[in-house]
Amino acid sequence: MRRHILLCCFLGLALTGIAAGPDKKPAGSKQMIYLEHAGSLLFDEGQSKEYQVLVDDVRFRHDSAWMYCDTAHYYQQTNSLYAFGNVRIEQGDTLFLYGNTLYYDGNKMMAQMRGKVRMMDPTATLYTDHLDYDRRANIGYYFGGGRIVDSTNVLGSDFGQYNPGTNMAFFKKKVTLTHPQFVMKTDTLNYNTQTHVASIVSHTVITSDNSVVHAFRGWYNTATDNSLLLDHSYVCSSPNYMSADSLFYKQLQGIGEGFRDVVIVDSAKAMTLTADYGYYNKEKEQALLTRQALLREYSGRDTLFLHADTLMTQKDSVFDTFRAFHHVRCFRSDLQGVCDSIFYSSRDSVMDMNGAPIIWADEQMVRGNHMKLYVKNSAPDYLHVERNAITIQQEMVDTSYFNQSSGDDLKAYFENSQVRRIVVEGDCQSIYLPHDDDENIIGMNRLEQGNLTITMNDEGKMESILVSPNPKGKFYPLKLVSEKDKRLPLFSWPADIRPTGPEDVFRREDKQDDTFVDQKLPGQNGSTRSNRNRDRRAKGSLKTLMNND
Repeated sequence: MRRHILLCCFLGLALTGIAAGPDKKPAGSKQMIYLEHAGSLLFDEGQSKEYQVLVDDVRFRHDSAWMYCDTAHYYQQTNSLYAFGNVRIEQGDTLFLYGNTLYYDGNKMMAQMRGKVRMMDPTATLYTDHLDYDRRANIGYYFGGGRIVDSTNVLGSDFGQYNPGTNMAFFKKKVTLTHPQFVMKTDTLNYNTQTHVASIVSHTVITSDNSVVHAFRGWYNTATDNSLLLDHSYVCSSPNYMSADSLFYKQLQGIGEGFRDVVIVDSAKAMTLTADYGYYNKEKEQALLTRQALLREYSGRDTLFLHADTLMTQKDSVFDTFRAFHHVRCFRSDLQGVCDSIFYSSRDSVMDMNGAPIIWADEQMVRGNHMKLYVKNSAPDYLHVERNAITIQQEMVDTSYFNQSSGDDLKAYFENSQVRRIVVEGDCQSIYLPHDDDENIIGMNRLEQGNLTITMNDEGKMESILVSPNPKGKFYPLKLVSEKDKRLPLFSWPADIRPTGPEDVFRREDKQDDTFVDQKLPGQNGSTRSNRNRDRRAKGSLKTLMNND
């Protein structure tokens, strides 16, 4: 066996001929790999005629890349090499690649690095045991597990790729992004190591101390905490939940702004809010909804549906507040209502209704200039109707007749969520229709003066009426009752604006019943101004809510 061993004492002189001459290209105009330095060269024809063994401080150059190692097998004819021990590739002054072993194909410009691999650029470091780096495409591919670390996050997956030129990374299968304040898990993810923006392309779960986000498409800027989540992504932040077709969300601050098909759920209050625009702030416990805004409240026996132009909930110190303003309409199977605005605070458990409020329950209607519903133990305690108060109940035997009671002030008292007693005071008037044993109307009682106390039975019908003191009244046989006598001065029966079902709360009424708005008792000149002030306060609250953040 013929054996040749060349030992180079003066490396610059002895190894120059092995590199096949500077800048000379092989057939096909491929860039050659040049051997720039080695401590020694071994060539054994018996072992291999195809490669040369280079030992000690070995350096190669290919195009703009330099390769370093302890030992190399250099295949000059195929323009390739194997490198072993302290392997390093430097490409310019921005990309550095380290590993235990390397196979490099100069024709394909492909580097296959193995064993404790690190790929470093100014924005990130990639760690893996198996990396194929395509120098022509400037993309590194890893498999068998790997991770990328930048100044903000650590990202890991089973498979992935990284482009140092664009700073774009792609992760596939068992993907985890670890941020100091949250963890993101998914199957597929795109990420930019310079902007720190993660592009969400598959179901992704983002977990932090105060919420869990389920995202299906969108992006998350992990440096600024801004994100856009699409395709009805949703946020769970016990006891609240928020979703939307498009959701701008700041997870660490707990602030969400949704567009189209917005849903906000508060399970603690048994309440669901929906709209085409919604805003939520967890820390301040604020929510605002508009554009087809709807409240569903399901704490009672039946669900209450309430619609208004704008709905707001907010924590005021330790008390909950709720506002609904402009074109308020609500429906429950046993209760319906309309008004212009509602305000409720748990501080005094009072629901304040303004703007010609009307409440219906079965055949009965209550209305006035202003209403306050007092709540006790999450159930209605009593209803206070102020100014121009009237309660009307339609007769079922003859629907042209109505039991009516009106006055300056009305209070309706509840038992088990049913009205059992009504007290009317101040300038009282009443029309009461007595029945015989067969439930036929036998005449009409018309009473004036004094105060009225009306008792209701279990079916919600008038059982008795008491007028005191010194009532003034008259009984009319039915045949002597004129159309004018059938109605009190404040009578109005706007049945056409009564909500008839959950969907009907969205019906917009262009016409308005101004029966009560224009009629003022002495001393009521400030009522219109008061309502305007309430509107200003509501609008001011809306502006404050939107500007606080």
